[in-house]
Amino acid sequence: MRKFYSLLFILIFSATIGQAQTFTRMQSWGLDFEALAWIDENRGFIVGEELIAFTEDGGLTWKEVLQEFDFRFNDVIFLNENLGFAVGEAGRIFRTIDGGKSWIAVPSGTAKDLLSIEKSGEETLFVVGEDGIVLRSENAGQNWASVDIGITSSLNEVTFQQNGLGFICGDQGKISKTLNGGVSWETLSTGITEGLKTIEIAPTGRVFAAGEGGKILYSLDTGKNWTQVISPVLVDFHQLAISPLDQRIVVISGSDNTIIRSTNSGLTFSRINTPAQGLGRRISGLSFKPGLGVVYAVGKDGYSIFSNNSGGSWANRLLGNRVHFYSLEFLTNTYALTGGTGGRFFVTSNSFFTVIERALPEQITIRSLDFWNTNYGFVGGDGGKIFRTSNAGQAWVDLSLPSSQGVRGFHLFLPEFPYLSGETGLIARSSGTSGSSWELFQQGTTNTNQTIHDILGFDLTNAMAVGGQGYISISNTGNTWQKVESGTVQDLLFSTQINDSSAMVVGKKGTILRTRDLGKTWRKIEVETEENLLGVDFFGAGNGFIVGENGLFLLSIDGGESWRKVDAGTGRSLHAVFAVNPNRAFAVGDDGTVIGYDCVPPAGNLGEIAGISTSCLQTTTYSISESPQAGSEILWRVDGGEILSGQGTDSIEVKWTIPGRNAVLVSRANFCGAGQTSFLEVLVSDTPSNTTPLVGLGSVCLDELTTYSLPNRTGVTYIWSVSGGEVVTGQGTNQIQVRWTSQGLQSIQLIQENFCGKSTELITPVQVAIRPEIPDEIQGEVLVGLGEQSYEVPVLPGLDYRWTLSGGGRILSGQGSGKIQIIWESEGNFEVSVEAQNACNFGPKQVLPVKVDIISSVTGKEPRGVIKIYPNPSFTGNLTLESPELDQWTSLELYTGSGQKIQERPIFKGERILFLENLPRGLLLLRFVGPQGFMQEKILVL
Repeated sequence: MRKFYSLLFILIFSATIGQAQTFTRMQSWGLDFEALAWIDENRGFIVGEELIAFTEDGGLTWKEVLQEFDFRFNDVIFLNENLGFAVGEAGRIFRTIDGGKSWIAVPSGTAKDLLSIEKSGEETLFVVGEDGIVLRSENAGQNWASVDIGITSSLNEVTFQQNGLGFICGDQGKISKTLNGGVSWETLSTGITEGLKTIEIAPTGRVFAAGEGGKILYSLDTGKNWTQVISPVLVDFHQLAISPLDQRIVVISGSDNTIIRSTNSGLTFSRINTPAQGLGRRISGLSFKPGLGVVYAVGKDGYSIFSNNSGGSWANRLLGNRVHFYSLEFLTNTYALTGGTGGRFFVTSNSFFTVIERALPEQITIRSLDFWNTNYGFVGGDGGKIFRTSNAGQAWVDLSLPSSQGVRGFHLFLPEFPYLSGETGLIARSSGTSGSSWELFQQGTTNTNQTIHDILGFDLTNAMAVGGQGYISISNTGNTWQKVESGTVQDLLFSTQINDSSAMVVGKKGTILRTRDLGKTWRKIEVETEENLLGVDFFGAGNGFIVGENGLFLLSIDGGESWRKVDAGTGRSLHAVFAVNPNRAFAVGDDGTVIGYDCVPPAGNLGEIAGISTSCLQTTTYSISESPQAGSEILWRVDGGEILSGQGTDSIEVKWTIPGRNAVLVSRANFCGAGQTSFLEVLVSDTPSNTTPLVGLGSVCLDELTTYSLPNRTGVTYIWSVSGGEVVTGQGTNQIQVRWTSQGLQSIQLIQENFCGKSTELITPVQVAIRPEIPDEIQGEVLVGLGEQSYEVPVLPGLDYRWTLSGGGRILSGQGSGKIQIIWESEGNFEVSVEAQNACNFGPKQVLPVKVDIISSVTGKEPRGVIKIYPNPSFTGNLTLESPELDQWTSLELYTGSGQKIQERPIFKGERILFLENLPRGLLLLRFVGPQGFMQEKILVL
């Protein structure tokens, strides 16, 4: 995995983990929602496939109850703010007495699926389910007894009115009615045979039922007679709800993202537009908030929508994906890619607030992915399947292995050089073909038949791989893999690079290993967990994140030497984690889980700092009025001194060690960082010293202004005097301008003074000279070809020489001396010029005109081997260049006889032969360029 590093950096301090850490579920669960119920307008519960979720903010955000459920819940109800029930498959009834924080199984006496629960009195409850099962509890759900109502087909929903009127609907068009709160029941005739899934009673007593094939019924006489309503859409209906504000409004949900609505007490219905993202999803549950016109609907694969106008219009709230995510990579702060089961691949550009699916052509499990940029990358998975994309998954190219060994890890050393690891000791690479062909290294090379779960590259040379039974191997060529001792027999599952030579590996049973020498030696990091660790990532060398099974989330701020467990708010296994910055990370895992982690430093500052703001080099005390608080610490910092005592308290003792404008700073810090900083500027002085030399020219020109300075120190007065010149400006400050009036060796004298005393006199000699004359004529070739040439002038003592070119080449060496080496790189008429320099700047320039002609050039440095060029002359325009030492050059340039460049291409390491095709006719020039110079050859195309 290639690591993306943001420029953002936030200081992290070791402290108690507090409330500043938050986990946010970025995507819904990829599990079916079946039903929901509201306690009040803010607190609600959803139940469904292996899940109970709750909201405390009116449905804006949802969290899962951290209990393991391995079955499907079908309905939920709350009798009050604390007491609630959920029913589901195989006779499960779960009860909560703490407002849904925890749930306890209650014996039901049946193993049949339970589909609906409703209360008929203050402590009386009814549950119905498959094969005509009816259960009743008369003690608020503590005990349950079976009731026979004479129906053996599945019963889908039960509902009651406060006056004891109740109905049960079920398969084969069956409806049963009670007038006495469920003491006795009678079966009614509906005139239909389609299954009825939902039934509700309006406050007026009108009864509505709906079910399979778009069937809708209503009764005006408590079920004696039923009237069918024409549905605008023929889908299976699953839930019906009546507005608590206006009983004329009836809303029904169904398959294929269907909502229909009536505003005339069910006489007619209209289909209502629903969010397009839910296309094809079943809407199973429907519930109005108590006393409001706000209605929520839930359904297949974590789908949830809501309406603020009693179902008139709908907006998306949750949208899950039925997938287990195994891989994750961020390419920017907000752009990420993830993949998992069923060949499902997703892209997000807004940190997973929304995702775009771009599935693979085959429904494999994507075990690993690696992208070079936001468009180009690879994914791999089971059965040796590998796919490449160059447009972020909009199109995929199948580049699968010739074997069926599953792919487990990917690493792109370069876009065209992918490496991968996989089952039964597999490491494979594509050398320069971008995955079009693969070279497989098997057990004989990798020294293991275990699955190699991950592969990592420290740089373009050094790599490592990790796998089953503690397997670790390293390579610096990619051709051979040396197995090293890891110190563990546990399966190693994932690795991440920390810096140029350090990496961390995690694995089963809480295994964490650390290397600091490119994987040659390993040290185990102890951690208090036996969970399998599945993913690890670092931001920089300090801040680390580890994820694992059953929602495990670990944090480190000391480079992985110690780890702390935090509650991620999920029990789903997390398979991959990525650190976006020191305080922000994302993790993905089972059931479409995407978790965002944020760590927020404390807010506010600690007020004013008490203490003197002017001091000499001495010890001083500074304090604040605030005291330390639980979950954070007081953090002091001093610029220009050292803290002798008091760090972490409300008062410190400071020893000032550096004169100048210094500061005392303090902030409150927690695990996530520091809050706002309070500071006090302190002017620290000392007796001035003249240990720092003047900044300024030691060799100057007569009658010119020259600047001299020292670092400015607040509170210091600077007393200057000059021999052989005069101070023009700046007397008393740290910087002056001097006009030199006498030639020869002169001097500047300085004394520094502040309230602590005077310095000794600083004397600085200055040589005053005159401007040099024009150099003698330049010696060198004036008609040259491409290549290196020497040019020189006679040298006079005490002078430097500055050479310049008007164009056509570069100065390779000799700048500042009397002789230079030039490499001419293009044709034309140019000038070589030189000027002498001393303390009085530059004298006049000496100029030599030079004509560069490529045809007259001579061959450059001889190569270390002979390059065979054939055929020459060429009658077809095709040419072959061959040499065992061809890659001593880094590029090849092709010129016409007139010197126009017509082609250029790199020469890669290991290349021994090149083919040139469709060359133009005429005399051509081949130019080989490398670190040792260049070589030229002429060819003829007829």
